[in-house]
Amino acid sequence: MKSRTVYSAIAILAGILLLVGIAGFWGLTSQNPRGLITRGGQAQPQAAQFVPRQSPLMVSLLARPDRLWQLRQLLTPANQRFQVRQEWQSLQQSLEDLVGWDYEADVRPWLDEEATLAITAADLDYDASNGLQPGYLVVLSCRDAEAAREALHRLWQQRAVQRNLRFETVSGISLISDQALATTGRAPISGFSANLALETLATTMIGDRYVLLANDAQVLRQAIATYQAPDVSWVKAAPYHTAITTLPENRVGWLVANIPQLLAWFGDEKLLTAPPISPTGQQAHLAFISFQALAEGLLGNTAIATHPLSSVPEAITPPQATSARLPAAISLVPESALFVTAGAQLSQQLQSLSDNIGGYPIAQQAIAALLQSWSLTPESVPAGLSAALAGDYALALLPGDRPDWALITAAATTDLAALDDFAAGQGLTVNRLTYNEQPLTTWTRFTLNRTRNNAPLQLTTQVIAAHTTVQNHEVLSTSLEGLQQVLQQVNQGSLADQTTLMQLTEELPTLGSELIYIDWPALLPSLQQRFPWLLAVEAATQPFSQHIGPILISDRPTASALQMGTVAIQLRENPAKMS
Repeated sequence: MKSRTVYSAIAILAGILLLVGIAGFWGLTSQNPRGLITRGGQAQPQAAQFVPRQSPLMVSLLARPDRLWQLRQLLTPANQRFQVRQEWQSLQQSLEDLVGWDYEADVRPWLDEEATLAITAADLDYDASNGLQPGYLVVLSCRDAEAAREALHRLWQQRAVQRNLRFETVSGISLISDQALATTGRAPISGFSANLALETLATTMIGDRYVLLANDAQVLRQAIATYQAPDVSWVKAAPYHTAITTLPENRVGWLVANIPQLLAWFGDEKLLTAPPISPTGQQAHLAFISFQALAEGLLGNTAIATHPLSSVPEAITPPQATSARLPAAISLVPESALFVTAGAQLSQQLQSLSDNIGGYPIAQQAIAALLQSWSLTPESVPAGLSAALAGDYALALLPGDRPDWALITAAATTDLAALDDFAAGQGLTVNRLTYNEQPLTTWTRFTLNRTRNNAPLQLTTQVIAAHTTVQNHEVLSTSLEGLQQVLQQVNQGSLADQTTLMQLTEELPTLGSELIYIDWPALLPSLQQRFPWLLAVEAATQPFSQHIGPILISDRPTASALQMGTVAIQLRENPAKMS
């Protein structure tokens, strides 16, 4: 009996040690930053229960910032880690300047695996006449409630020196807010601003789980009301639930955007009005992105939901076999292209673009700029013209002093005669020429003018477009220079041969039939000239934004009512050496 007792005790002790070892190993591996790549972080943002569904934007970090920084340290070459440490210190300093908290001393001891930023309203008082006054909400999950309360107490001790404090109770939850002693009231913020310095701050703690901060006490009152009436939050929105359960779970970040409200936050105040009953050209209403960490960047799995009041039914597209290779037309796109969209059935894509985002002012401006490159207006383009461009295609923006567009389509599905007839109908002269034994066709506008009064009339020639046939494809460019770039790349290598594009393609789980490639560092300066709010967005997202490299977007066939896709973003450690 004694021996049995001894053996039993040894077995129990061994079992306990084994369990302790397994638990310890699991604890080590679960905290290993590399686990963020394979398993991701927290499955879902719990902060969604505080955010009303009409909010323009909600972005959630589903792993502690220091864990993500450690992952980046591991993946960064040793000779570049000093720069990474500097950026991390810069981020911590920004937090201290903004709120007054030191991350290591005041936040890290109690912060759990979620930090969410939400723009709860593009305009808090819904009065565009006095400028836009956005509402900002931050929700931090808590793993040590006592440490969190102590951090809040220290924060308000510091701010009380130069500010008036206000205490109130909303539905049994205590709020604290402040205002500068010499303030004259809240200054209107017109459109988006990169200056997020908080003139006022409001905080509360809900239970032992969440710390909430906002730039206005009104934002916290709305968050509490949303928490206590969950039917109005994102958590209970059907498209949100579908997206977050359909998209891959091994995420480290989550984004949801209410497209009309987000555009209003960017400064288009006309979009603050109620949407029409049948939002023609504005069917794309909600955007969801689930971010996964990669060794050299980010992978975003996307879903787009249509407008809830849209008169167009949500068609469910059955899954189709995806292509294992890039569209053939990309083989003629120069590798220096700034922007490329390519795929099949151009005419269908034009119609889809018109239905989904064609009604938004920002899309109308972009389309008008593209048509203007060919000296066209939306009114001058007949509905039947797209039938002449029905097949596979690639539309590329080429670099230059004046960037040119090049449209490449399959020759078998392109009706060149119809295109030339259309140009002639616009008052252009169609000329057929030969350059280095290459037949070319140009669309030319002739005008008469004088340099001064009574001077002889002069004939001015302006080439509006040029097209030719190359490798069974038709190439139509907005200039002879653009056409020449396409012809030169035939023997010099194309975008399809570029290493960066190949790397991005390999990151996609599947390659869809429609692709968008963006050379973000090269394209950004011209975008900022056309859309000045991008300057503010870039400044507000430093230092992350300076590391964004090329981007590849692909559609993904699905049986869901949501329109699915993937976005591969290459992140570069040394922006100065981007190529």
